[in-house]
Amino acid sequence: MITLDLATLKPAVLVVDMQAVFVSPDGPFANASAGPLVAALNPFLAGCRGHGVPVIFSNYLLRDDLRDAGLLRTSPAARHITESAPSAVVDQRIVRAPTDLKVRHSRPSALFRSELVAVLADLGVDALILTGVSVNNAISSTARDAFAHDIPALVVRDCVGAAPWEPAELLASYFDALATWTAEVADAADVLERLAAR
Repeated sequence: MITLDLATLKPAVLVVDMQAVFVSPDGPFANASAGPLVAALNPFLAGCRGHGVPVIFSNYLLRDDLRDAGLLRTSPAARHITESAPSAVVDQRIVRAPTDLKVRHSRPSALFRSELVAVLADLGVDALILTGVSVNNAISSTARDAFAHDIPALVVRDCVGAAPWEPAELLASYFDALATWTAEVADAADVLERLAAR
C-alpha cells in the first residue's frame, strides 16, 4: 500500500477527461450518472485551490484530421474528441478558476507523449492528485505512467468515476488494484484535511 506524505510533497490536482463527451447526460455517450462526481469535484477543487495546490485540466483531444488518433482513427467515437468537436470541451457544470492550467493528451494516459511532464516540472510539482474519468482507463493509465515517471500519485476515490459503459460494481476492484501497487486511494475529505495540515 502506498501513502503519500502530503506534508512534504508539492502536489498538483489533475482533472482528467471531465469533458462533455464523457460526463454530460446530453453528450454523445449520454452519461446520466456523472452528477454526483461533478457535485463532489467542484468543492474538492475549490478546497485544493484554497490550500495553494495548482489545478490542471487534461483533456483527451485529437487533431481534426485524426492523424494523431492511432488505433482510434477508425472509431466513430474519435470525432467527438477532436479539437473542433462541441462535446470535447470541459463539462459546463465544472467550476474552473482563472489560475487553472490546461493541457491535452491523445491517449488514455495524460502523461503519455503529452506536455504535462514539462508543465509539472515548471511548476515544481512532485506528486499528482488524480480526479476525473474513467477509473479503469484514463485514471489507471495515468497513475501507472506516473509510477513509471517516479511521480507519486493519489487517486481521490469520490472524485473519480466510471465511463458510462463501465459497470459501476467493478469500481471497488479498480481501486483495489491501484492501491495494491500503483497509487494511494483516499477520500476527498481526508486529502483536504492533510493538505490543510501542511
